[in-house]
Amino acid sequence: MKILITGASGILGKTLTERLSKKYSVLGCDRNTLDITSLKQTSDVVQQFDPDVLIHAAAYTNVERAEEFPEEAITINVYGTLNLLESIQMRNCLFIYISSTGIYGLAKENIPYTEYDAIVPTTQYHRSKYEGELLVQQHARRFLILRTGWLFGGTIHQRKNFVYNRFLEAKDKTVLFADPVQRGNPTYVVDFSNQIEHLILNRTLGTYNCVSHDPATRLEYIREIISIFGLNCEVRSIEGGKFQRIAPVSPNESALNYGLHLRGLNVMPSWQNSLRTYIKTLSI
Repeated sequence: MKILITGASGILGKTLTERLSKKYSVLGCDRNTLDITSLKQTSDVVQQFDPDVLIHAAAYTNVERAEEFPEEAITINVYGTLNLLESIQMRNCLFIYISSTGIYGLAKENIPYTEYDAIVPTTQYHRSKYEGELLVQQHARRFLILRTGWLFGGTIHQRKNFVYNRFLEAKDKTVLFADPVQRGNPTYVVDFSNQIEHLILNRTLGTYNCVSHDPATRLEYIREIISIFGLNCEVRSIEGGKFQRIAPVSPNESALNYGLHLRGLNVMPSWQNSLRTYIKTLSI
């Protein structure tokens, strides 16, 4: 099986590339080797490699900046996705699109979302991710849309390593502040990668939430991180209840793997043990 992965330098893309390369023929592409905003370059790469599966993990993820410059998110998340879809139009290739549980919006205050809840994105970033979903549904012959969120993992050298950045933030402090309102599902990229492979091997199609079990607030999540590292730093609620952000991010991004569960395909574990496992792998 030949698998092409976009966003291969990111936390998810790098993990997917390294793990799947052990069993399959994998081409991992980052922005330096594949500019998905170029239809010609995208088509050339796809034609040359001829993948059986295309995992689209590349994305514009600067949520705050996208509010001021939405065209940047649209160019990559919408038209970059369309270029990939056009490049496989005449191929029997499974298209796997990595989306976000943040697209659901404000319909539920504290209850996790299922795939059957209404989708009303509250930010330009999440709107662009949902528009990408719609393109996949319209143009891919065979597709998997996986809505995930709060991904953690990767190396300490990756800039967006949330867990390691919290270690750096707390190691020389006695008090750290975190948001007690924002809710989501911390999800280990290794677990997510294993779930993706499981779905590929089962020839699964459709749209699914794909997160680790047990939603948490940012406060609970960061407290668990600091506790596992064994740092002498108290994690307190931010005054006023939440951090001020430019982007109107929904306070509830939590989800249930409802569809995967009903189909007997869910292999995602709880996040707490996975977080402990991951932190043990870090060389600090």
